[in-house]
Formats: sequence, structure tokens, C-alpha cells
Amino acid sequence: MFAMSRRYKHLFFDLDHTLWDFDTNASLTLRELFVRYQLERFFDSYEQFFEAYQPVNADLWAQYHQGLIKKSFLYVERFAAPFRMFGCEDRAMAERFGSDFLAECALKTALMPHAIDVLDYLKPFYQMHIITNGFKEVQYQKMEKSGLAPYFTKVFISEVVGAQKPSKVFFQYAVKSANARKVESLVIGDNLDADIQGAKNFNLDHVFYNPHCHSHAHEVMNEISSLLDLKLLL
Repeated sequence: MFAMSRRYKHLFFDLDHTLWDFDTNASLTLRELFVRYQLERFFDSYEQFFEAYQPVNADLWAQYHQGLIKKSFLYVERFAAPFRMFGCEDRAMAERFGSDFLAECALKTALMPHAIDVLDYLKPFYQMHIITNGFKEVQYQKMEKSGLAPYFTKVFISEVVGAQKPSKVFFQYAVKSANARKVESLVIGDNLDADIQGAKNFNLDHVFYNPHCHSHAHEVMNEISSLLDLKLLL
């Protein structure tokens, strides 16, 4: 980790897993829905359901980022697939479950450690923006409910932009719409494929947020394991 100069004027943050604690919020919501939908009829425990759901969800999101599947398919299939694995063929129930998950998860407010502290520190010095591949139906709501919204000047959602991270088009649109210059812009995100590769595609400086210290073979400009490290960098 090395200190970066304060030549930056614009910080582009990813939302899910970078500022908004998707894993905690999703787990809380899934536990509530597991009970409400009486999924113990099919699964021995919530843990068994979650272990089936997690890899399916990750794979479907990877396909979505690559433009291989539609949002509407991801909505339902991430639950329909684990249901099928344990003998439940009720796709209509998977649709209802998916709809409830989307609506209720967005109301949860857990943030990544030190998120507000760091944003308070950065706000006097930078214009900050959100760049996200998340669904437009819920991203604004997540920010409002969790207290993130006041910190950010602009929010760029892939569905609205018409291109997804890591597309060069997405980053070009975000930088231009923020009235920023590339040399004054810094991308901060947790996803090597969407955030970091996307920043590289458009020749933007970047910080890889790796809270779980996962090993990887990617070349990154800077890597942090805590958002607090941004105070040292910026």
C-alpha cells in the first residue's frame, strides 16, 4: 500500500460489498424468508439452504455481468435452482421468494466496517459517486435507508447507463457525467472483474478493497483490507 497524491477530485465507489454490507443484509433477509416460506419442508436447516444458494447465486451474477442472462432470470433462478436441488419444483414460489428478498433486503442497513467514518473523513476533500451493477429498483433505497445517500453526488447504475462494469462504456459515461477528468478520478471497489478490470479498461487509477484478504493473481494499483486504509492513502 502506498500513499496517493490528493490530485484526485472524484472518487467512484462500488456499493454492494464495498460500502453496503451485502452479505450481512442478505443473510438476515434470507433467514427471515426461510422461516416465512417454511423451507424446512425441503431443507434440513437454513445452513443447508444457504450452502446450496450461495454458489448458484455467485454463478448467476457472473453470467449476468457477462451479459449472458437477463435480470428477470437471475431474480428467480437464484432461488428456483436450490429449491429444485431439494425437491421443490414450485417456480411460482421461487418468484415470490425472489420478489420478497429484493424488496426486504434493500431495507436492511448494515454497512461494511468503518464505512461512515471514512466517508465523513473524505467528504470535505472529494466529490464522491457510486458505480454499481446492482438493480435500479433497490440501489437508491439501500443508500437512503443505510444513511449513505448524503455522501454522494451522483449514482451510476448499469441498467440506467445502458452498460455494465467492467465495460469501458460504463466508466466513460460515469466520468463524463460527473464532469471529471480521468487523471482526477479514482475507482474503489471489491470486485476484481467488474471494478478493477473496468477501471483498467478505461485507464483509471484504482484501489482494490479486499476485506477477506483473498489471494489473487491480478495486478492492482493499490490494495486495502480495511476501508480505514483509505485515510492513509488519501
